[in-house]
Amino acid sequence: MIHEAEHLQLIIHGATAFELLRTALEFELFEKIEADGGMSLPAVAASLGVEEQPARILLLGLASLRLLRREGENYVNTPLTRRSLLPKRAGYLGPLVEIQEKITNPGLVDFADSIRRNTNVGLRHVEGPGTTLYERVTTNPALQQVFYNNMGHASRQTFPLVAETFDFSALHHLVDIGGGDGSNSIAVAKRHPHLEMTIFDQETVLNIAKQNAEDAGVGDRVHGWPGDLFTDPLPTGIDGILFCHIFEIWSLERNTELLRKCYEALPPGGAVLVYNFVSDDDNTGSPSAAFMSVYFLTIASGEGMVYSVQDMKIALHDAGFSRVERHEGVGFHHALMVGYK
Repeated sequence: MIHEAEHLQLIIHGATAFELLRTALEFELFEKIEADGGMSLPAVAASLGVEEQPARILLLGLASLRLLRREGENYVNTPLTRRSLLPKRAGYLGPLVEIQEKITNPGLVDFADSIRRNTNVGLRHVEGPGTTLYERVTTNPALQQVFYNNMGHASRQTFPLVAETFDFSALHHLVDIGGGDGSNSIAVAKRHPHLEMTIFDQETVLNIAKQNAEDAGVGDRVHGWPGDLFTDPLPTGIDGILFCHIFEIWSLERNTELLRKCYEALPPGGAVLVYNFVSDDDNTGSPSAAFMSVYFLTIASGEGMVYSVQDMKIALHDAGFSRVERHEGVGFHHALMVGYK
């Protein structure tokens, strides 16, 4: 258990803790240690091509964060590191570290001003047109790749639980709102061969999704529909809409507006699936919900946060969906709410 003083130290020195982790990934240190079954300080210094003093500082930091541990003279990876910080492991969090480094962290210095002005002041650190991160990354291919690498990775970690849990057999044509690189649509299409999938997103992103779908062998059933969610119509002939990791982006009022648009586009009996991270109903956690909420306000959109299940339920009812169900077992701090027309 972390002592109260140590807990506060981790908060105060959070940026330093992040840099210890990021630097270890940059040097591929965890991979080197895993390949050798453990490494001594001199071996680490030689492997990284640095002097022993800075290598000692790095090892001290990683061991204090419980990412490494000592076994005799050697440092070895902890179980947490082996699960989440080795690139070839399914739980690898490298893409999340990269988006934190290149997109999120530079803008967090503007959190206080974003609170004062109730808008995403931190977006000033990302060059380009538009008032949201989603617009600006489309004009910066390198940042767009970082952004969608993380989004796709996150989807591949959690969304298969939705594809396994929800009964898609009654649906025939599902629209994936803001489907990005196509990870969610591909997961559904591969598990449910009868389904047609259409990704509704910006055209530059659809090029990535198209290639990913073809590589996955479902290019004939995963299509693209370029457009702006707020101003352009949804595809016709649909009976399902996937609203995945979209609800966190916008205000509750805007979410209700978007869900009402979904309601109007669906036939009787059609369904909208709203899948998101969620906060506790009493607004006291989790830490991941809190951290992401700061990101949505300060950088991403200037109006969103991670909402509670109750918030999602109210928005669905207000949009016209009289029958709303919650599905359990859909991943780490996530909820799946389904509204039926």
